[in-house]
Amino acid sequence: MVHSRLSTINYQLSTINYQPIIMVHSRLSTINYQLSTINYQLSTINPVELINGY
Repeated sequence: MVHSRLSTINYQLSTINYQPIIMVHSRLSTINYQLSTINYQLSTINPVELINGY
C-alpha cells in the first residue's frame, strides 16, 4: 500500500515537472521559428533593395 502510493506520488511529480519543460520548449521553438522566418524575409529583401539601389 505505502509503496504503491509513493510510486503514484512520484509519477505525478514527474509529470508535473515534465509539463512546464514542454511548455517552455514549445514556446522557445515557436520563437526560434519566428526569428528564422524574420531572418529569411530580411535576407530575401536585402538583395532586391541592393539591385534597385544600383
